[in-house]
Amino acid sequence: MGAWSTSVTGNDTAADLKSEYTCAFFRYPQAEALERIEAYVRGMFDESDPEEWCAYVYSLADFMWKKGILTDAVKQRALQMIDSGFGLELWAESGEKTLRDRKKALEKFRAESISPMGPVKQITPNVHPEDIFPDGDLIAVRLMTAGKTYGTKHAARFRPMTEETFQSYDGKYVLLQKAWSHASWHSALVPEIADFWAVFRLFDAVFDALPADITPDRLPEARFGSTGLPYLMCESSMFYFKKRKYQLIGNFPQPEPPPPPSGRCLSDHRADHVYFGISNQWWDPDAQLLAAMSRS
Repeated sequence: MGAWSTSVTGNDTAADLKSEYTCAFFRYPQAEALERIEAYVRGMFDESDPEEWCAYVYSLADFMWKKGILTDAVKQRALQMIDSGFGLELWAESGEKTLRDRKKALEKFRAESISPMGPVKQITPNVHPEDIFPDGDLIAVRLMTAGKTYGTKHAARFRPMTEETFQSYDGKYVLLQKAWSHASWHSALVPEIADFWAVFRLFDAVFDALPADITPDRLPEARFGSTGLPYLMCESSMFYFKKRKYQLIGNFPQPEPPPPPSGRCLSDHRADHVYFGISNQWWDPDAQLLAAMSRS
């Protein structure tokens, strides 16, 4: 289970299941969601494994109470387990203090479970479920450098640039071609829900105005310092591209990318991470894009 605290959610199982609870209640009616969750969990363990079963039953009740949707059946099952001392012998093995702390945590959880719930809250997976842009799409994206500092720790080490020069790029365009999509996570309960990241090929060119009559085969590729490749991985969300007033130029063939990593990976070593939603002293998307260009 991998517990890091005595709370009902302070363990790996509860943390992993929370994502599945979110997807199930987001996709299905409540009764169906509960049936699917129960079947999914019983496919991994059941009451014969008290440690894991407690993590499941308590975390489900806690999740539903906090979302304002706790059913009487889910609540009563959790209360009966608490009142019977189910699974406490495992905590006793860690010593009297740990057992006391666990009992206090369960008392707190019990009191919460029987207290009035708040209003029903919206349940939405905290992922990027949209797979944006078909592979091969070439788009122009505006740079947003006004008022920003170029000297981020991630960019300045690859390409020196004055603040004045950096800020002069504001409103100009760079070209990105969609290369592939990377799914860092798939829901086991709702397989169609995944956390997508879009991978683009960046070109070594900046345009004062929206480019016309241009094709990728006429452009040099940029090179990110961390990979030596032209690929960047960013949030698969149209929000950031609409904010930068993107324009679709067309769909074009592209070269075969390097082989992907084996197995299911949280990241993709072929692409540098560019977070369009983050701008601070360590990371800035515009600084990263420009740092990948025209480097000797």
